[in-house]
Amino acid sequence: MGRYLATGLIHEMIVDHADLKKKKISKEELKQEIENDLLFDLKLYDETEDEEYLLFKLKDEALETYLIPFLEAFLPKVFDKKDERYYLDLLQQLRSIPVSEWINLAKKQSNYAFRYDPYGESCYIYFEEKPFKPGICVRFNSLMLYLGHGKISTEGIGDFLHFFKYSLHETFKEHPIVKAIRVYITG
Repeated sequence: MGRYLATGLIHEMIVDHADLKKKKISKEELKQEIENDLLFDLKLYDETEDEEYLLFKLKDEALETYLIPFLEAFLPKVFDKKDERYYLDLLQQLRSIPVSEWINLAKKQSNYAFRYDPYGESCYIYFEEKPFKPGICVRFNSLMLYLGHGKISTEGIGDFLHFFKYSLHETFKEHPIVKAIRVYITG
């Protein structure tokens, strides 16, 4: 099995409370780094927690308001004209069902342009100003919007992924939900 370049909408971000406590990272410090380092807009997410985890979940209102207009702009840019059926079918499906069913639609894996990705990677945020520069793991549940054709070499690609994300932000800046997008390696 290979590794592939993907673009996905981050539906959930999960952080282990024990990791935060052990490394003496406050919730506010974490949130600041998620916004500054990972370039996510946490206003698009609901924040909940239990004894084990801190969870940031994309708000239904953000999905309902921003997803379809973003997909209408994004998908024609990444799919060839011959493959437009993938995203035209998806847009029709999304318009025909309530937003509360959109995640289940992605989990059915029935559309190439909108699939739940169980293989999306986690990443570490490093707190450079703290002693020993501790890292906190952020796990992602992604809705894959695009999967590149062909396998990708993953050595030294981290800076490029950050650049790709920044480029998406600039290209689609009129769509607020772009701040919930991540470019990552999957597979």
